[in-house]
Amino acid sequence: MHPLAIKPPPFVPPTEEVTLPCTTCPDVYFAPDHRESHAERLDRIAAAQLLCTGCDEDRRTACATWARAHREWGVWGGRTERQNGYKPRNHSAGPGTGHSTAACGTEAGARAHYRRGERPCAACGAAARQAAAERKRGAA
Repeated sequence: MHPLAIKPPPFVPPTEEVTLPCTTCPDVYFAPDHRESHAERLDRIAAAQLLCTGCDEDRRTACATWARAHREWGVWGGRTERQNGYKPRNHSAGPGTGHSTAACGTEAGARAHYRRGERPCAACGAAARQAAAERKRGAA
């Protein structure tokens, strides 16, 4: 599975008949691990928004609404965080940004979310809970 593989939100029908554009090319929907230039960012966002046109208007609207309600980062429903009305989270932090580059899906990733004042994503939250349970088992 691709490290950025998107698990479709609950409003997406759980069928193999529907192949969503975001599940075929997830890289363009989220900032990369390295610092990207402004031009690269604009190109990546434009590519994601173009892929989003592969979904019907109702699904794009539902996707953007869901992302806004959950304050998701990246392009959802053809809209960025700013277009959805909230400040983007810095998930592509690099040197000199003051933000951690800890990998999502790890305990360190969960700590990085907390330091930024964010609720950890599902993967980071699960990793933090698992690490805490392992520490608790080791202390017993």
